[in-house]
Amino acid sequence: MLEQDKKEFAEVIRATFDNYHREQPMNATLRLWWEMLAGFDIAAVRGACLKHIATELRYAPTIGQLLENLRGPAGADGRLGADEAWAKALIGLDESETVVTTPEIMEAFAIARPVLEGGDEVGARMAFKDSYNRIVAEARSAGKPVARQASLGWDPQKREYAVSEAVNAGLLPAPTASALLPPPAPRKAETDPEGLQRLREAISQLKPASQKIREAREAASAAERAKLEDAKRETQAKVDAAKGDSEKAPQAPSF
Repeated sequence: MLEQDKKEFAEVIRATFDNYHREQPMNATLRLWWEMLAGFDIAAVRGACLKHIATELRYAPTIGQLLENLRGPAGADGRLGADEAWAKALIGLDESETVVTTPEIMEAFAIARPVLEGGDEVGARMAFKDSYNRIVAEARSAGKPVARQASLGWDPQKREYAVSEAVNAGLLPAPTASALLPPPAPRKAETDPEGLQRLREAISQLKPASQKIREAREAASAAERAKLEDAKRETQAKVDAAKGDSEKAPQAPSF
């Protein structure tokens, strides 16, 4: 809510208490409620009050009931319960694993990890759950939405699987997931030295189109010249044959 919503906020809360014929909250109470609900839109606060009136016939709302109406029941904001959060934190101990986690899980596990490394798994789990529940309660009271981040492991296959699963479950947006995954691997010919050398040799053996056209023209001209030479030789052979026949014929007497 914004500063200019304070007047409407007070009117909504007072009208809600009027519905139950209860004494309206004092200004000090209204200031406290404002601080706890300021992270929500005024329309959402009004809706939470109307929901309470529709479902509770006898008693005016407490601040906790309004917060539950605004956020939904515990876990509805996307945050895991303490036991699930502990299991996810343990997966992250394997450095090959990629885990999509939350700041609350990471902060609570940082508190419990020294106990775990000391060999007391039960004590570490209890320390984690206590810390996690406290941190989550503080975040919810402040109206903070759940935030997710990926803790990347070194195994690329596990990383791709975990990130893809998170996208499919709606835990990570696609652009964020794309930034977490490596680009597609280049083709082998671009990275394999032997393959690259073979590619270069094949390219060096290719003839440009202009050379192919020139060689085709030269071949056609050579064929035409050979054909002309054959014709000339055939004509000359006929001439020589005719000349020989004339020399063998009887000569006419001279006068």
